[in-house]
Amino acid sequence: MSNIKLLALDLDGTLLGPDSRVSRENARAVRLAQQKGVQIVLCTGRNLTETRAFNEQLDAPADWAVIANGAAVQRFADGAQIAFDGLDREMCAAVRKLCAQFGVDPCLYTADKLYYGREFLRFLEEIRRRGRVSLDETAEGYEFVPDTAGWDVVAAREDGHVLKAILHHLDPKVVDRMMQELDNTGLFELAPSIMYGGQLKNVEINRKGVHKGGALAKLAAYLGYGMDVVMAVGDSDNDLSMLRMAGLGVGMENAQPSIRAAADVVTADNASDGVAAAIKQYILEGQT
Repeated sequence: MSNIKLLALDLDGTLLGPDSRVSRENARAVRLAQQKGVQIVLCTGRNLTETRAFNEQLDAPADWAVIANGAAVQRFADGAQIAFDGLDREMCAAVRKLCAQFGVDPCLYTADKLYYGREFLRFLEEIRRRGRVSLDETAEGYEFVPDTAGWDVVAAREDGHVLKAILHHLDPKVVDRMMQELDNTGLFELAPSIMYGGQLKNVEINRKGVHKGGALAKLAAYLGYGMDVVMAVGDSDNDLSMLRMAGLGVGMENAQPSIRAAADVVTADNASDGVAAAIKQYILEGQT
């Protein structure tokens, strides 16, 4: 019998297929896990507004959301927040100072908003040119910020509510230089996203010490569980902490070799319903 009580699922590249949707097989498998008494937590770099949209694609809604790479933990049913570790005023100012230095603008996430500027639009345009399904910047909760004055307004309005930031640039070497500058501050946890074999890159910025694994541990403790009864499934650098900390860390076949190496086991890729296969093997059949 499986001893898994909490199932943590990354979204992009994991629960979501290449079309950025939850497949029927994955949705069915999640429901079957719930019927065995397993609580489901969606663990993502996205905010709550975006995560709710994907939660609606499941046969039955997930129980919890770990959002913005672990910056907050919220319950889907009533929005109750049991943890918040966002970027404070000093951290947001440091990010904006770096953006001015490199001539870019940030993306700032709150629980219900994504504020973005021109660099993000350039990045999206390049991803779409390469034929990849990407975010819809016109969707609910997305707000374009045109200039420095606009960012000043956002900074004042959202003081104390910013979960994380993302910096984009079409030159990966510039992203590397920005990461080095950010790392030198000692303020941040940095998770780069590498695309197209390194031809494109961005970096997600959280408060130092904030990651999915830490947030998942807080949730498990809140529910009265140890991490030994947690199964986590992911494919990216921002999933490493939860893959290492969970009792069972499941890497996706489509993950980078370093992610697969850090996992306890590897399942099929996200185009082949790898989440469903892992749930069947390690929860429904209990072969751990």
